[in-house]
Amino acid sequence: IHSVLALCGLPYKAPPVEQGHFFREYGKNTLSLSAGPLKNPETGKMEVQGLPYGPKARLLLLHLCTEAVRQRTPTIAIADSLSGFIRDMGFEPTGGPRGTLGQFKEQLNRLAGCTMKIGLWDGGDHARTINTTPIEAFDVWLPRNPDQRMLWSSTITFDQRYFESLMQHALPVDIRAVRAFAGSARKLDMLFWFGYRMSRLDRPLKLTWENLQAQFGADIESRRRFRQVFKDEMAALLEVYPKLPTKLDEAGLTLYPADPSKLLVPPKRTIRVQKKA
Repeated sequence: IHSVLALCGLPYKAPPVEQGHFFREYGKNTLSLSAGPLKNPETGKMEVQGLPYGPKARLLLLHLCTEAVRQRTPTIAIADSLSGFIRDMGFEPTGGPRGTLGQFKEQLNRLAGCTMKIGLWDGGDHARTINTTPIEAFDVWLPRNPDQRMLWSSTITFDQRYFESLMQHALPVDIRAVRAFAGSARKLDMLFWFGYRMSRLDRPLKLTWENLQAQFGADIESRRRFRQVFKDEMAALLEVYPKLPTKLDEAGLTLYPADPSKLLVPPKRTIRVQKKA
């Protein structure tokens, strides 16, 4: 996944229909998402999509970035690969109004329609804003067979600047751990974040509970409730990565340097993924 996306988490839950923007600060940096329209191949009209959210949007980004890096091209044919990826993540591909295929397709549409602004600040007198549309082109087709249970985009094309940045800043992710946490947006964010930090850490990193809540608890107002939720999520992460060098106490979290390659171990458990969104 792009290393920026390991730091900039998407919304955890579905934003209100009228909410077309998502704003989040992480340290000295800021992520801003704006919902945008896509052309409907059935009606010919431009229709505004909502903001991407939840675990399925994160899984799709992971899949698309992986295919772009593997194929070394910004244009990816996904019609044949996406259902297999969904099944590999533990979701049974099902059609219908409440099927998993429709849920993934909705998030794919939301990702393709959105635009992103990344704000960077050095803490002094210099700031930079990067405007990007990660997905530059989105090919949507209608099936000839009316009984076909799902519409997929046949191809997506990443913005060239985004693709070049991805090739330079792609962060490897252990797909076994992704599979274990495929049903939880927060656990996926923690997995990506720890992967980014462990690949660059040369001294102990201390984060207060305020820091942790800003990074992983945007949807939880109560500090007390967030602490319990985070402790539970950390316990699940440590079941998969028992060698992860961390210390969680009343002050917050301390992460210690370690060789990331020595931390990669097969997950000890498999979490059954619910079919609901």
